[in-house]
Amino acid sequence: MTRPTISVLLPVFNGSRYLAQSITSILAQRFTDFECIIVNDGSSDDSEAIIRSFNDERIILINQTNAGLPVSLNRAIRAARGRYLARQDADDISLPERFLEQVAFLDAHPHCVLLGTQAQIIEGDHLSTRLLAHPTLNGELQLKLLFYNCFVHSSVMLRASALEKTGLYSENPAHFPPEDYELWLRLKNVGTLANLPKPLLQYREVPSSISRTQLVLMQGRAQAMSLDAIRALLEVRAPQPLLAELLIAVMSSQVLSEAISTAQNKTLKQLLDTITQRLLERLPQDQGAQDEVHLLQAQSDCEQLLQRAQQRASRLALLKLLPVDVVPFLKKIKRALKGNSH
Repeated sequence: MTRPTISVLLPVFNGSRYLAQSITSILAQRFTDFECIIVNDGSSDDSEAIIRSFNDERIILINQTNAGLPVSLNRAIRAARGRYLARQDADDISLPERFLEQVAFLDAHPHCVLLGTQAQIIEGDHLSTRLLAHPTLNGELQLKLLFYNCFVHSSVMLRASALEKTGLYSENPAHFPPEDYELWLRLKNVGTLANLPKPLLQYREVPSSISRTQLVLMQGRAQAMSLDAIRALLEVRAPQPLLAELLIAVMSSQVLSEAISTAQNKTLKQLLDTITQRLLERLPQDQGAQDEVHLLQAQSDCEQLLQRAQQRASRLALLKLLPVDVVPFLKKIKRALKGNSH
């Protein structure tokens, strides 16, 4: 049997509402050389019946008792025969050009191990104009991925051979969610990364999604993963945990409980510079010229975030000195001005 170019990894758990639409979007791809491995993770609705309603030999159905997303993904990967692995969630939609453009990019960039795309957000059943748009270039991604997840999971295509070096998704309960971010941090060490600068996926936001119901938990775990990655990168030059955690919080736009002083800002900037220099040392010599430019630009972006964080901290410190809370008053004025403009 001829091996397909792509193996699509599509786990589903009680996803019957949007499943047919999701599968249809895969079968409608202009690039047709793929297999679609659907892992039914113990669904109690009619997900299995929906899957079986499609008469397409490219669909491979695996039924299992409920085991969770990382186990389902790894089972699909072990069954996969393609040299590229494409992710798809059971409630998202891939646009017809997605596989064609991702395969073309990966074929042209043999060092790239992880390729995502932008995503247009579906709010319930309504396609909005909002976009999930992350950095696109390897140099920028190598730095910014240390601080936050720069990929839409359902949009990515992986080079299967890279997982032989990194291993599969972690099945450690402490890594789920965000199991995808933990894997990306390993993949960044074995090749280059990229995002295509166009929306090739429609990503559905639903109130019951893990990213909403477990946001605080996800942020805490992601911060711990970031800290581990920074420590591994700096080796003997590992920073103090509290200092690195503060830098991660600022770079990932988390709300800080305390203000950043001028002295702290300077120290954080020095830590950021140390991280950047270490990444520069690790850039491949045969392809690092452009990556170096993009990495240094990413450092400049991060320094601007530090500057803005310090400015916000200064304003908060000033407000605390005032005898009254002026925030509600300023909001009231803003609403009044907005009303008068109509």
